[in-house]
Amino acid sequence: MTELDAAAVKKQRKASDASIINLLPKLVERMRWSDKDQLRQILSELSAKTELAYPAIHKRIEKELRFCMAPTELRSLPKNLVELCTPTLTLDDVVLDEGLMVDVKAIVEEHDRHDELAAFDLYPRHKVLLHGAPGNGKTMLAEALASALKIPFVKAKYSGLVDSHLGVTGRNIDTLMEYAASGPCLLFLDEFDCVAIDRSAAGDVTEMRRVTNQLLLSLDKLPPYCVFVAATNSEALIDKAVMRRFDFALAINAPDENLIQRLARKELDPSRTPGSDVIGLANRIDKIPLKNMNEVVFLCRRIRRDLVLNKGQGIEAILSKAENPDSE
Repeated sequence: MTELDAAAVKKQRKASDASIINLLPKLVERMRWSDKDQLRQILSELSAKTELAYPAIHKRIEKELRFCMAPTELRSLPKNLVELCTPTLTLDDVVLDEGLMVDVKAIVEEHDRHDELAAFDLYPRHKVLLHGAPGNGKTMLAEALASALKIPFVKAKYSGLVDSHLGVTGRNIDTLMEYAASGPCLLFLDEFDCVAIDRSAAGDVTEMRRVTNQLLLSLDKLPPYCVFVAATNSEALIDKAVMRRFDFALAINAPDENLIQRLARKELDPSRTPGSDVIGLANRIDKIPLKNMNEVVFLCRRIRRDLVLNKGQGIEAILSKAENPDSE
């Protein structure tokens, strides 16, 4: 380093020192009033002012800011892009394969123990892709995960997100992600393959590639207190670089006999059929070739409805029809 370079660095540090010192009274004031959001803003300024002159300190501040100083609430709602929901389903309401439930509970545990992870310079994994055939509970699982994490459930509105005008979809994605990053939440984006299109298969459609590029940038900026859950029925259509951004890619497959029985027993539990005990029908239902979880639920609810309206006299006909769907 030449004398001129050393002098320039010294001058830069002196200017940085003055800026940093000027922020300290504001920092103490915000701490006094326990104003977490303003405190985060001041710390962000402090981080920016240390980046060049004190890179090691800047790195330490950024590490803490990414999670420990998460905003306390989301900012103003972009109603054309998202629906803010209070999750009502829990993980107990969702019937999952045991291996899949292990992964889901691992996500919850990492967020519950984020302080311990931070001590090892780690952050909770927070980007999840749910893929598989429709009707098997991807949306339900996303809501139940938000409930387990005790954070708001933010559903992206696909109709508002995708726009035919040049550049609008990319800007909408940026706005959506900025909103989600403004406070702890679970952002759920269904039909993900429509905005994460494989650029190698996009042909000459530059706009599609631009949208995927914007999505990649937005995903990289998401802080760990924002859990991003995407769902798709067509995993193969998603851009490979986007796929690599996910911490978990969970397959939500069509139910096997065991899952069908577990779900049927839940739907036909005596607490849902007061005065009638039909839970044993689960042993028959699990032999029926039902395509997805929705069909299991629909069949069980037809049985419960018949118990109310027909005292159960139509149950045999309902089951026979399900067992032989092509019969007259």
